[in-house]
Amino acid sequence: MSSKRIFFIGIDLGWKEKKTTGLCILDNKKPVLLQDIFGRDLLKTIKPFLKETRTIAIDAPLTQGRGKGMMRLYEKFLSTSIFRRERVNPLPPALIFKLSDFAREIVKKLEKEGFILDINLIEVFPTLVRKICKEEVCLRSFLTKTTTENQESTLLCAQIALLHSQFKTRWLGYKDGFLFLPEMSFWKKNWQEKFYRAWRDRPRLRYHRLITNLFK
Repeated sequence: MSSKRIFFIGIDLGWKEKKTTGLCILDNKKPVLLQDIFGRDLLKTIKPFLKETRTIAIDAPLTQGRGKGMMRLYEKFLSTSIFRRERVNPLPPALIFKLSDFAREIVKKLEKEGFILDINLIEVFPTLVRKICKEEVCLRSFLTKTTTENQESTLLCAQIALLHSQFKTRWLGYKDGFLFLPEMSFWKKNWQEKFYRAWRDRPRLRYHRLITNLFK
């Protein structure tokens, strides 16, 4: 008897009416689907896989903060100088409000399919992961000359979904939103040190509510 297939879905969410959404579905570590699609077709495309899907990881703001830029607390932390210098700071959701609205729409629909935010439906940030993590995380062996930038990002999202199912991710955030990253054993040593310094030197008054289990 063949073993039951288990899928892990990565999504680099784009615009609803444009073919800018990257989608990757992994069967273990092998992509069974890697393509760009229209955002409006996302749910229809992944529907046949959802019953056997363990984790979905999405690169898009799945929640919304308050105040300037609608930034979540973790986004404000990742916009401090060390991350800006490395050009891995996130865009404020207010600058991509249509995408933010679409992302929250997707979350609501996936919740109806049994997925729970921050449990088996997670927000990820491949731009940062690509910078801080070792090559083994990025599954580059599956990239070809025709692989688009969206597809490369979504392949990484799917890999993080797989790691999450293996309890090899950690989180950073507050009740306004959590970001999931590979555990530090996958990080480059210099980035382990950079992140620790940024965390140690963060203004305590401003970030006293920001929590993480990255160092556990």
